[in-house]
Amino acid sequence: MLKYKLLYLILIVPAFMNQAIGQDSTAVESNKPENIEEAQKLSIGIAFDYLKLHTLLIDESEKWEGAVNFRILDKVSVIGEYGIAELTPKESYKNSDYKSEGNYYRIGLDYHMTVIPNNFLLLGLRYAQSSFSERIFYEIGNPIFENETGELNRENLSASWYELVLTSEKKIKKIRKKDIPDFLSIGFKFRLKSLQEFDDFPDFEVKNIPGYGQTNMKLNPEFNLYIKFRIPVF
Repeated sequence: MLKYKLLYLILIVPAFMNQAIGQDSTAVESNKPENIEEAQKLSIGIAFDYLKLHTLLIDESEKWEGAVNFRILDKVSVIGEYGIAELTPKESYKNSDYKSEGNYYRIGLDYHMTVIPNNFLLLGLRYAQSSFSERIFYEIGNPIFENETGELNRENLSASWYELVLTSEKKIKKIRKKDIPDFLSIGFKFRLKSLQEFDDFPDFEVKNIPGYGQTNMKLNPEFNLYIKFRIPVF
């Protein structure tokens, strides 16, 4: 039932946002362009990674992620991100069931650049760390005797990495031709993640890290689509 609700959400939200963006763009073209973004000394943004909902429909993995940003200067934000994940890739090991689950966080800075009014590019850096556990249930075939089965559990594993983040963000000013308060944005992030260190073992090596992905990729790209709610402070 949860997956059907998520499917409905995923189908409705893009259409709703696309209509809002089209109407907002028309409004911008009809008015005189603003040359300078209004300075905001401090504001708080709460963002939710919308794209990760798609993975709940594609496979049995679960990924949830949110973020908080503090606009401390006119063009600089401090970012904190937190997520949880349960990864169950099918092809990690032959004749086995693999699960990696845990939580992760990222902290860093974003630098804001105005492209056109209400449209921004952000360039940022992140430091990230994950705490997770692994479970591997395996079966070894034997042509003479019964197959050997076993289970391997690993707890308190950790990993760290850095990220270069490029963000495109648009403020939503109108919905269904009606002005709305200045609190809503949508956007996407492109991340290039560089793995630094993680707990690994010679037998049954760690395959997936929550928040990072596959360990055989030392440079791991990722794409996020998000909705953000802004709360001005002063």
